[in-house]
Amino acid sequence: MGACAVDTTKGHREYSVRYALNDRHGVDALLSDFHRLASRRFERGDYAACDVLIDLASAIKAARLTERQREALRLYYVEDLTLEDVGARMGLESGRKRASRLVITGLNRIAAVYARWNYGELSRKQLWEGAVERNKTRGHRDRDGEDGGLQGGTYA
Repeated sequence: MGACAVDTTKGHREYSVRYALNDRHGVDALLSDFHRLASRRFERGDYAACDVLIDLASAIKAARLTERQREALRLYYVEDLTLEDVGARMGLESGRKRASRLVITGLNRIAAVYARWNYGELSRKQLWEGAVERNKTRGHRDRDGEDGGLQGGTYA
């Protein structure tokens, strides 16, 4: 049978590079894009976005967040409230400061789960090795007649 010319893993690689989920900043970026990712899976049939959101739900569950941390993250990222409004809605005495602490602690716990899963950003070396391996399996040859290189591939 013939080979498929469609790169079925492109979306997954793009999300892996965009969201370095092994630290809280990557998890923050992912949660900040929650609405965009949720709409992409329905409007465009983006299977990679579905996978990222399913993994996010699993990571949140595995992080064993407290009820207050979970609520702070939901209000801040899903309902798009400011930290002041999150503190007021949750009835926190010190408002913004306490809400910020709940959000940051929640992000750190989720990032720790992703780090345990080894779900971090792909390094350039890993991208290069993957491209070389894909070209070898496709039978590409470079100018000297040896396998390897990135002919036809992409390198971010």
